[in-house]
Formats: sequence, C-alpha cells, structure tokens
Amino acid sequence: MPLLLHHAEAVLTLQGPNGPRAGAAMAELSILRNASLVTAADGTIAWVGPADALPAEHRSLESIDCRGKTLMPALVDSHTHLVWGGDRRDELEMRLAGADYEAIFAAGGGILSSVKQTRAATDDELYAQSLARIRRMRRSGTTTFEIKSGYGLDLETELRQLRTARRLAEEGGFRIRTTCLAAHAVPAEARAGEAERAAFVERICQEILPAVAKAGVADYCDAFCDRGAFTPEESRQVLEKGRALGMGLRVHANEFGHTGGAILAAELNAFSADHLLHLDDDERRALREAGVVATLLPGTSLVLGKPFADGRALVQAGVAIAVATDCNPGSCALESLSMVLGLACYGNRLSPAEAVCAVTHNAAASLGLDTQVGSLVPGRSADLLVLDTPDYRDLVYHAGSPLIETVIQRGIVV
Repeated sequence: MPLLLHHAEAVLTLQGPNGPRAGAAMAELSILRNASLVTAADGTIAWVGPADALPAEHRSLESIDCRGKTLMPALVDSHTHLVWGGDRRDELEMRLAGADYEAIFAAGGGILSSVKQTRAATDDELYAQSLARIRRMRRSGTTTFEIKSGYGLDLETELRQLRTARRLAEEGGFRIRTTCLAAHAVPAEARAGEAERAAFVERICQEILPAVAKAGVADYCDAFCDRGAFTPEESRQVLEKGRALGMGLRVHANEFGHTGGAILAAELNAFSADHLLHLDDDERRALREAGVVATLLPGTSLVLGKPFADGRALVQAGVAIAVATDCNPGSCALESLSMVLGLACYGNRLSPAEAVCAVTHNAAASLGLDTQVGSLVPGRSADLLVLDTPDYRDLVYHAGSPLIETVIQRGIVV
C-alpha cells in the first residue's frame, strides 16, 4: 500500500551517478530539508521532494509524521558470513585472555571449528540459526546482504550454505547476493603436506566451483588471499576459475600484511577487495585504477585488537570505499551495521557523510545493486530508514544508540 513519509527534517537521497563513488563524491549526500517521500504500491519510491511541493494526488495517503526525523536509505551489508552452524564463544574468552587469531587458527580453532559445526548442522538448523541472525541485522537497519559460504570446505556443505542463503531470500524476503568462498581455509583433511593442499585447490576448481555454478547458487567467487590462508598463486587459480564460470570476483586481501591480495584483486578487476589493513601507495593506486571497491571491516579490527584500515588514505587516493560488518562466528560476530558505521569514523577515519555513502550506495554498487537500493530516488526500491534524530551525524556521535525508529523494505514497514 502506498505510504507518505511527510515533513522530515532531512532526507539523505544520495542522488547522483551510478557506480562506486570516490574522493569528494563520497561526502555528497544530496540532502533535502523539510522534505517528504512517497512509496508506490509496487514497493518502489514514487516521489521525493520538498514537503510543500507534494503533489495533490499523494496528500490523502496513509502517512507517517517525520517532523524532527531523518530519512535515509536502508543499509547494505556487502560482506557477511552469516550462514553458519554453532558458535565460538569459547574463543572470545581465549582472545580476551591474550590469544592471537592466527594462533587459535593454527591450533585447529577459528574457521576450522566452524567448519566442523556447520558440517554437522542439518539444513533446517542452518536456516533457523541464520534467520534469527538476519532478522536482528534488519532490525539494526540492513535490508540488503551479501552472504558467503566457506564453512563447508567440501562440496556438500558449501552447496548447503549457499542454498540456505538463497532460502533466506526466497522464504524470508531479504535481498541477498551470494558468494562461494570455498577458498576460505585449508580443511583439516588437506593439511598433511603440499600435495594434499594442492589437491584441495584443484578440488575447488574442478569440483566445487563447477557444481556451484551448475546449481546457480552463487553470484560471486571469493578467496582468502593472505598469510595462513591461500597464496596469490592459489587464489588466482580459484578466482580465474570462478570468473570463467560466470561469477563476479571478490577478494579477502591484505588483512595480515602486504600479502598480494590487493594487487591480485586489481589485476583481476574484482568487484571488491576486503579488509585491507595493510596498504601502500602502489596498492591503493592499483585499486583505484582498476575500479575495485575497498570494503573496510572495522568491526573485525575492534574484535581482534588489530589496527584499523586507513580509510582516510583511501579517500585521498581516490579509491571508492564500502563498509561492512564481516558478521561471522569467530573474528567478528557483530550484527549491527549502523554501529559499524560509527566504527568506520572512529577507527578508519571516515567522515560521517563518507561512512553513510560507504554503507549505502557504495556497498550496493560493489554488489551491482546501486540501481535498486542505496539511494532514495524515484523508481528505486523503497528500502529506507526513519531515524529518531534531525541530524544523521548522531549515528556516529551516539554510535550504538537505538536511533533507527522504523525500517521499511520494499515499501513495507518491517
């Protein structure tokens, strides 16, 4: 049913060109003052503009009084791992006692612990646990999600994770893009030596990715190209195979050092390179020239006690930036992208306006969805938030406070 959101103090439209925005363009939010927005019966935006210019045909619609409030696009979380089984609460206490993420992983914890629990979960258990998580994330303002596999590391479980993510879209009504991350870690059964490791990479390329492509359950292929995970050469094998099968590319890169992932993402024209705690000028230049979106994950830096990626340097270098939660069972189980937006300012040194662009339009652009969501423009999906504040900067100033009063997805208050 059409809905009128009337007399908002501010409407952050983010109207502007399609495609990722970089540099000064990230801070241009195209804000309307004392403005209104009308949704259409088909769940799109019918009209947005000054309240006193509201067309007569919209004046009798059911309305929400938005005086003293802010309207903005609903959030887009472009890097999550939110389909998994079980939990790793025990590792939380180990980290707080001083254990390092890489040490936990080397001891068989970390990703491999989640692999064991995810393999053991039934399809309905995976769906129920994931549905509970994604509903909490939507209450925090996010209506569009990227979801990775990577806690299977075998054909059966990778397919089950991806099918669960698709089920969240089909049955739960969420807007979702899926990513096959079979190259997330080397499973325990492939750690005996170099031959077994090479055979696992070959299995990803010749068995898992072709089956995933045939099933049509992944939009993207990803690889964890970093110390303790996969080398640039192994990652290239996986990513080139994914691309040959019609998948877009995303890359976990440069989380633990200058380990080649960022350069590889640029060489392969990936849609995004994610983490990026360690970048030099040459790596930033390569990302800019290739048009790769730099997806920053400040929640992971917070949880692991690691340095934050230098967002200010990326802005100055003209690299488009997205910000995401990295919601996962171990290194960052944070679910609120609205809180992570604040971390992107305090940790990555983005301005509030840049951070808003990073979790809306740019995140959508990295998923090929910027003509659908991430801005409040007529014809686009009516995915938006009503903030209980006249100033969007309170999302940073009061980071973590319950400022999101209403979440609207496809024109429906959810």
